[in-house]
Amino acid sequence: MEQRRRQPVWKAESRRKREKRIARLRRRIIAYTVRGIVAAVLAVMLLLMVCGCLYIRDFFRKDHKDAALKADPVREAVPGVEENKRDTDFPEQEKYTVVLDAGHGGEDGGTVEQTAMEKEINLAVVLKMRELLENQDIRVVLTREKDMFMKLEERVQVANGEKADLFVSIHCNYYEKNSSIYGLECYYCRGAEEGKYYAERILETVEKSGEIVSRNAKPSGYYILKNTTVPAVLVEVGYLSNYNERNQLTSGEYQGKLAQGLVEGILEGLEGKAG
Repeated sequence: MEQRRRQPVWKAESRRKREKRIARLRRRIIAYTVRGIVAAVLAVMLLLMVCGCLYIRDFFRKDHKDAALKADPVREAVPGVEENKRDTDFPEQEKYTVVLDAGHGGEDGGTVEQTAMEKEINLAVVLKMRELLENQDIRVVLTREKDMFMKLEERVQVANGEKADLFVSIHCNYYEKNSSIYGLECYYCRGAEEGKYYAERILETVEKSGEIVSRNAKPSGYYILKNTTVPAVLVEVGYLSNYNERNQLTSGEYQGKLAQGLVEGILEGLEGKAG
């Protein structure tokens, strides 16, 4: 009887390894499938929980609203009363929009003299002005409200995009040749009558306070004034080259006085135009 040939040892070993690989692959497929199913189930459960929470919230809100209506016979008897009252809860719409621009910022520090940094002074004054204007129901838009760099084109775009009633850019002056010069100056675009009007109103009001020295209103070709399509002024609040005025400009108290004087001038100008 012919003996059956035995397979070589290396072939048997190869077959066993292949079978082991196939078995591992099957186990992995099963494991990943189970994980996918578990993940899907958990996602569905989470979605149901969220939906349930939203439903419960809306349910209790509805009950609270119904209870309020029942407690108020006027609202129950006259449909629409609640809606009308809700409209009156909103504040009156602001009559004017003013864009305030704190000059320089970020990598552009402006003039730096000892510990006085122009970009910081400009922003401090602008933030105080915003608070005072908003207290008078003026809508205020800032080109920047933190230490960040902005191109001149971007500042102009804000003013033009908001169609502001007035654009005010705040800066600090510097004159190296004569450190005795001091005082607030206001610039407007050459030939811009509205800009000139606001510059003069601001200076007149600041002078009346008796606490801030002002110089004069001047025409200028500054980019930020030439390219705005709305009334615009640039205010140099003081000279950092002057020792005494530099110390004042870094004082929070004096910054508050500057903001107060400038805001009063802005308000006087806006009201004068409206009248």
